[in-house]
Parts: sequence; C-alpha cells; structure tokens
Amino acid sequence: MAYVLVILSGICWGSIGLFTKKIMVVGFTEIEMLFTKMLIDTILMIPILLLKNKKLFCLHKITDIRYFIGTGILSYTFFNWCYMKAIGQTSLGVAAVLLYTAPVIVMICSLFLFGEKLTKLKCFVVVMTFLGCVFVTGVLDTKEVTYTAKGILFGICSGIGYALYSIFSMFALKKDYHSLTITFYTFVMAAIATFFLVHPLDLLQKVVQQNVLFDMLLFSVVTALIPYICYTKGLSNMPASQASILATIEPVVAALIGIILFKEDTSWQKILGIVLVLGGVIIRVIGKKEVKQKM
Repeated sequence: MAYVLVILSGICWGSIGLFTKKIMVVGFTEIEMLFTKMLIDTILMIPILLLKNKKLFCLHKITDIRYFIGTGILSYTFFNWCYMKAIGQTSLGVAAVLLYTAPVIVMICSLFLFGEKLTKLKCFVVVMTFLGCVFVTGVLDTKEVTYTAKGILFGICSGIGYALYSIFSMFALKKDYHSLTITFYTFVMAAIATFFLVHPLDLLQKVVQQNVLFDMLLFSVVTALIPYICYTKGLSNMPASQASILATIEPVVAALIGIILFKEDTSWQKILGIVLVLGGVIIRVIGKKEVKQKM
C-alpha cells in the first residue's frame, strides 16, 4: 500500500502543468501561486487534524520545529525558488533534469544518516530512472540549450532541496510524528516563508478580481494536499531512497499530459524516457515484494 501512495503522489505532482498554465495566464507569478497554495492547504489541514486527533497539532518538544523548518522552508520553499531560478538561467528541460538528481542525493544521505544498504539493484534503478528523466524532459531533443554556471548551481540546489523533504520527514517520523503532523507543519512553515515574498492584500484582490478561487483551491488540493499526505504516509513505511525513486513517475505523468491534452510533439527520446522511468518504478516495486516474500 505504501508504494501505491508514493506513486499516487508522483502522479498528482505531475499534473501541476494542468493548473499552472491556466492560472499564470491571468497574471499570477510562481511565488504568488506557491504562497496561495500553502495558505489554502494549511487551512484545509486544520479540520483534517481536528477530526483525526487534536493531539496531532502538538509537538513533542519545541526544538522539534527544526524538522518542519527543514521540510517547509529548507525543502519546499528552497527547492521551488531554486527551480524557478534554474529555469530562468537555463531551460525547463535542463532545470528538470537537475531537479531529478534528488533520488541520488536521497540515496547517498540515507546511506550515512539512516543506515540504508546500497544494493546493486537500487543503484541500477536510480541510474535507469534518472536517464528516463533526461529523455522525458526533452533536453536531448533541443538543439540550442542554454547552460550557465548560475543555472547549473540553482538546478543542483533545487535537487538538494527536493531531496531534503524525504530526509527531514524521515527524521520526524523516527521521532514518532504522524504523517499528517509533518504535512501540516510543512505547509505552515512554507506559508510563513513565502508570505514575505508576496503582497498578501494585493494577491487576495487579484484572486477575487480574476475569479480563480476555485482553480486555486483545486490546484492546492491536487498538487500539494493529496500528494504530500500520500508521500509522507508512504515514507513512513519504506526507506527514503525507495520513496524518492518511485516519485520519479512525476515527469512521466507531466509528459503524458502534455502529449494527450496539449498536443505536444512526441519523439523517440520521450517515449524511451517514459519506458525507462516506468520500468525503474516497476523493478523497484517487484524487488520490494520479492524481499518481503523471502522474509
């Protein structure tokens, strides 16, 4: 069940393009969308925690807030900011490839921080899914690709930030925090961080004037609320490196949406990339089942 939740989270993240194209066309910036999404999800998480258990709002120790500063600010806010900067300095394809260095980073960190074993199968799947992401993003299709030192740096930092969610969440899970508590405080910290990057009153007026409240609500639920709840819950029942690998299905979903709904061009590289990523995910899932059966 855990791997189903993580794959579902990747599918939800892959649908981001469906919403961003519609919302950005009416004048919203990426940062404004991030803040609005985190604010809405914070508000939506409150009744969920109240219905589940009021104690989920409580921290065991005040110093444990560092884990959620990690997931909300050092991971979510940082990686999104770096990712947007990387796109501006290079291209969407290059930025996406650098972002998906995250599974490699998670695997290396998990080796030292959580004592995860570095197996040949795991290394093979990481390489396989990363190559799949390279092909899916279309970097090799583009004849003119812009590379800058800043762009590469921002791209690598986005991958590090993306990986940090799994790392900090694993620390919080080991401290017996519920997956819903981790998700809630991630949204709270990210909302606080992005609050200082926007003009809230102007943003509220823009939402009302452009009549995009429902779109923002749907955007928040589908691309953040559901996937973060699913991913964190799945992470509580599997190694961080495995969850990170399974989530690489995200660019495949994005590519398929682009091909089916937006009539984007299909190339052999993109098809090969989809096959590699899906193959890596399937191998990882089957490998996990075989290990359980042997145990």
